[in-house]
Amino acid sequence: MRTPIPLLILLYITLSRSMKTVSKRGSVDGCTDWSVDYLKYRVLKGEPVRLKCALFYGYIRANYSQAQSVGLSLMWYRSSGLGHGDFEEPISFNGVRMSKEEDAIWFRPADLQDVGLYSCVLRNSSYCMKVSMSLYVAENDTDLCYNSVMRHMEKAELSKSKDITCPDIEDYTEPGKDPHITWFKECRPKQWRASILQRRDTLSIREVKEDDIGNYTCEVTFGGFVVHRTTELTVTAPLTDKPPKILYPSENKIINMELQLGSALNLTCRAFFGYSGSAVSPLVYWMKGEKFIEDLDEERVEESEIKVVREHLGEQEVAISLMIHSVEEGDLGNYSCYVENGNGRRQATIQLSRRAELMYTVELAGGLGAILLLLLFLISLYKCYKIELMLFYRRHFGSDDLDGDNKDYDAYLSYTKVDPDQWSQETKEEERFALEILPDVLEKHYGYKLFIPDRDLIPTGSLANELYQDDTRLLRAYIEDVARCVDQSKRLIIVMTPNYVVRRGWSIFELETRLRNMLVTGEIKVILIECAELRGIMNYQEMEALKHTIKTLTVIKWRGPKSNKLSSKFWKQLQYEMPFCRTEPMLSHEPAMDVSEQGPFGELQTVSAISMAAATSTAMATAHPELRSSFHNSYHTTMRQKHYYRSYEYDLPQGGTLPPLSSLGNQHTYCNIPLTLLNGQRPPAGKSREHSVEEDHTNHAMLPLLPRETSISSVIW
Repeated sequence: MRTPIPLLILLYITLSRSMKTVSKRGSVDGCTDWSVDYLKYRVLKGEPVRLKCALFYGYIRANYSQAQSVGLSLMWYRSSGLGHGDFEEPISFNGVRMSKEEDAIWFRPADLQDVGLYSCVLRNSSYCMKVSMSLYVAENDTDLCYNSVMRHMEKAELSKSKDITCPDIEDYTEPGKDPHITWFKECRPKQWRASILQRRDTLSIREVKEDDIGNYTCEVTFGGFVVHRTTELTVTAPLTDKPPKILYPSENKIINMELQLGSALNLTCRAFFGYSGSAVSPLVYWMKGEKFIEDLDEERVEESEIKVVREHLGEQEVAISLMIHSVEEGDLGNYSCYVENGNGRRQATIQLSRRAELMYTVELAGGLGAILLLLLFLISLYKCYKIELMLFYRRHFGSDDLDGDNKDYDAYLSYTKVDPDQWSQETKEEERFALEILPDVLEKHYGYKLFIPDRDLIPTGSLANELYQDDTRLLRAYIEDVARCVDQSKRLIIVMTPNYVVRRGWSIFELETRLRNMLVTGEIKVILIECAELRGIMNYQEMEALKHTIKTLTVIKWRGPKSNKLSSKFWKQLQYEMPFCRTEPMLSHEPAMDVSEQGPFGELQTVSAISMAAATSTAMATAHPELRSSFHNSYHTTMRQKHYYRSYEYDLPQGGTLPPLSSLGNQHTYCNIPLTLLNGQRPPAGKSREHSVEEDHTNHAMLPLLPRETSISSVIW
């Protein structure tokens, strides 16, 4: 059935008016030429491709069937070159590898010789329209399944989701059926993680990671042929919404920089740019005040090009330098570095100023150096002469130390009493120092008030009135009196001689709880004088253990002849550790030195109060043996008289005779207390006591000392 002529005329008018209104390259032989279409066909060698006439897909509002129904015919031409206007020749289709199907040409498959421009012409005797399409055929890159030039490009932000589609496969799928697609990464099959899903023609990545960067290839099977499409995925940092950050100089403060005129200067501004999503280069520049560097009329000042220091996932660290070849006075001032992106601008400022003259710097350094040297000198002086400085201060300004002001004695002297006849050649100097030199120098030269047990201990303990008492009770009364006397002293001086260590002279301080507590709690300060090298001596380790229990302890070493002179460090340190003495020394009233004698101590030859007590008692007992039964002495008839009995002194009445034994009541003296008791030992039980005349005399409280008793070798005070 023939189409009515009026209907054909109407269709022709519709086609003519529905032409795409775009610029035409030209018209040849009355044919409208739309040049080369923007859609370019690219295919790998050996893969099929459908080349469609673009007139029906954007230039006219009619499809191939409508055009054919109004008498328009479609003809194809090819030019071997890629330039428009080259010689074109009609295409003859063989129907095998290249065939015409409606408005398209099929290549099954495409070959390298198929590259060129293909033009489709729609015409009749009065109408003509033409457009060209480009076909590019290439081979895969070496050892790859894709050609790098023909890849599609996709971007994804880190930690976000991304869908990768298999593009341009509409011509290779049947309507209503899902295509069979296989995905590869870098041309190799891959076991995708759980967060990557395959759905129809799409590969979905729920959370993009940095290692997702790469080339993704989809493979589609079509009529015995295989079609490949490759997409390169680029992963970037998350899109930023903040302005760039200046790394140097600091944004929050102005940096002051001092320069010497004539010197060269190179200032580098570094900044960090987050990923902005655009390919715009980072904007970084320097300004002096309100002027750009290029606007300054100074050739000495120039700005470098922007340099990308590092780049990762679209984020960049860039740098730009400001260079002044020779700084002049006019170059000083504020220089600011500005950084910008689409989200804002920031700046950092450096202030250039003139450096102070070298003279002022040298003066300042010299002044600080002098102060430092003076400080070091004063510290060294204090370290070396601390004791001398403190003693000088005491002598001229006194002391604020009120420790023990309510006590009667400056120090309690603890020592081991050994008769001079029993001094050995090795320990002669040490024993003489402990028993003669030390007490007299402290009392008569320095004016200290010492408590010397051998001289000052007056028993106050209450014992029974029987003539002979139990040794333990006697020891208890003795220890009570010692504790009372130590409590009335500001210092405790322990003279460590070899005999003191061997005989465990410190036992008295372990037996009495009160005495031990005074040492442990620091209630009394202890001065320990070591008179010899004591290592290796019996009981030395016990003495070392005792040292650790004393809270406030000072150890001073007597070094023999080196410590003889009063100006030696030994006497200065001892005086420093002693309490402040406000009284004048007794050197001007009583001689402390016996200059007629020459011995190992030179100027420190003294007459000891301890030795005098023993010597007086010995002389009296030898010259007057009748005093064993009744003692009468008329030597002190006009003055207050004192006699020494068993190392104690008592005031005698004017008559010169001793009071009767009963009149002494509860006062007792201690003589020859057994060493075993002082060391915490008791005599064996059951041993009977034989009371000879000499034993009665020895334990009698008021009889003079026997001559042999002046050689006591086990008395410890």
